[in-house]
Amino acid sequence: MTVEEMDNFFENLKNTEATLEEIASAVISDAQKNGADESEVSIDSGTGISVSCRDADVENIEFNKDKSLHITVYKDKRSGSASTNDLSKESLHETVLSALNIATFADRDEFSGLCDKELICNEFKELELIFDNGQNTELAINKALSLDKMILEKPDNRIKKSDGSSFSNSFVTSIIANSHGFSHANSQSIVSCALTLLGEADNKMQRGLGMSISRTIDNLYSSEKIFNEALEHTLQKLNARKLKTGTYNVIFSRSAVRSLWGHLFGAISGGHIYRKSSFLLDKLGKQVLSKNFTVIEDPFVKGGFASRNYDADAVAVNRSEIVSEGMLNEYLLSTYSARKLHMQTNGHASGTHNVFIKDLKNNLSLDEMLKSVGEGVVITGLMGQGVNIVNGNYSRGAEGYYFRNGIFEHAVDGITVAGNLAEMFMKMEAMAQDIDERYSLRTGSILIPDMSISGL
Repeated sequence: MTVEEMDNFFENLKNTEATLEEIASAVISDAQKNGADESEVSIDSGTGISVSCRDADVENIEFNKDKSLHITVYKDKRSGSASTNDLSKESLHETVLSALNIATFADRDEFSGLCDKELICNEFKELELIFDNGQNTELAINKALSLDKMILEKPDNRIKKSDGSSFSNSFVTSIIANSHGFSHANSQSIVSCALTLLGEADNKMQRGLGMSISRTIDNLYSSEKIFNEALEHTLQKLNARKLKTGTYNVIFSRSAVRSLWGHLFGAISGGHIYRKSSFLLDKLGKQVLSKNFTVIEDPFVKGGFASRNYDADAVAVNRSEIVSEGMLNEYLLSTYSARKLHMQTNGHASGTHNVFIKDLKNNLSLDEMLKSVGEGVVITGLMGQGVNIVNGNYSRGAEGYYFRNGIFEHAVDGITVAGNLAEMFMKMEAMAQDIDERYSLRTGSILIPDMSISGL
């Protein structure tokens, strides 16, 4: 890209952001003139291209160019919300009136309303979320198609075919504005590429995924690396067997470990806490994890997938230690949930922001962890909805592999892993350093000894 093209890209971006901010401010003004005590507006405007391929041929090409506006008004502690995809003046005015009309029928809620003015973000760090990746159709097709055809270049009789490849490239600008005077634009670029392979053994098919996601197309994994990941994951699932019911050392890995941490963050979210529907209720300032573990949140990581300066309530966010040496320091509070708990929001109306799990005691690779444990089960995927966030009871269908003497022995599926989340978090013994930087949750595989597994 030439310097001139780069300048044009950022000039066009600046103009788009300014236009959307003007629209948001006009809608806020309209709401106030028509009787709202307070109001807040969000606008999302995005463009993108996605291509999918199958059987070495292009299956689908999609272009999108979308805009949407959502407004919430507060009047006499009653709230009403409305949305529209039509940003014409007439439609926006009708949307404002619809929100106000809905508010007249809503129940009063003393905790509703905008955040306190002094908590609004007024400092904006450069987070490097914007790159001009272009939206070239030929490039997108070539990326997806060449990945789908790699199975022809790397034949393996255990792999039957590709189950499809994809490439997507999108650019989104989001605006948040409110009647406290806040109005700010945030633009982000995302590119991704993925491949799914189908393998077969013993007349049973298995799928394995390889993927890459980045802010910039230049940082995507090579096609070979994506293919090799899909190949490894597929082959690792073949010839799967059940295990005998019993107690095993369990290592949660890949999507399974991210799911496990997700239950922690759900349990300490303000919504579950004020509803008294969490197994971690009244645990603030108490130990909830093994003392080996600290959980750090950093919203200011440059290029991070959950980086931001403010949350959905326009509240400034901050770097913090959610858990320090196993001790819970804070709940994840939005403006509303904080008021319900008679606390102050800490900027979590948009969830968590770039979480880093730290094992303060161990520094093991996954292979070293397997060797130190000797025998057990690595769980790489989970199925089902068997989690009770109220009491922490946990029962999920699982797949992965059994290892003995620290070495992969055979794939495992059709099993159920069970326990209680409160006990599982306290029993976490170690984390491997196989951290996947493609995700905003940076965690390695987690060892939890002596877990119940149901199988044969």
